[in-house]
Amino acid sequence: MRPGLARLAAVASLLLATAAPAGVRGGEDEAVRRIFPEADRVEARDVILTEDLVARIEKLARARVNERLVTFYTARRAGAVAGYAVLHTHVVRTKPETLAIAFEPDGRIRSITVLSFLEPPEYLPGERWLAQFRGKGPEDRLLVGQDVAAITGATLTARGVAEESRWLLRALQVSVLEGER
Repeated sequence: MRPGLARLAAVASLLLATAAPAGVRGGEDEAVRRIFPEADRVEARDVILTEDLVARIEKLARARVNERLVTFYTARRAGAVAGYAVLHTHVVRTKPETLAIAFEPDGRIRSITVLSFLEPPEYLPGERWLAQFRGKGPEDRLLVGQDVAAITGATLTARGVAEESRWLLRALQVSVLEGER
């Protein structure tokens, strides 16, 4: 099996292992627990982005916000915040991609994991490419070709991951972190 297909099969098995019926958060919680194995509790927080919040996020992130409801997960260990996560789906070219973006307690990106990718496997971003987002925060531009390397032959994938990361990073900042300070 080609390496890309093996990775895609592993992602599919993760999704099947964490799948839950509609309206049940068990699958999402389990996915977040895999990202934050040190957590002893995971809390889900649905955030409704008002027009004012959307305008603010779009200005800060230089990215379009297409969702008005975002669920942020807070991972806790002994009561303290271990980090945050969001599971988010967007369309790359014509098919969806689902990302799990984990954030440090201060809001910087901890990791990005592709949970589902339905475009052809040759457009799938690699672990090494995704690792360049680690440690990036609100002060980083996250623009492909500038502070994020491009992916030859997968421009739409690279732009999609960068744009989703930018606006979700800012959404976390303005809707969750600012309220906890």
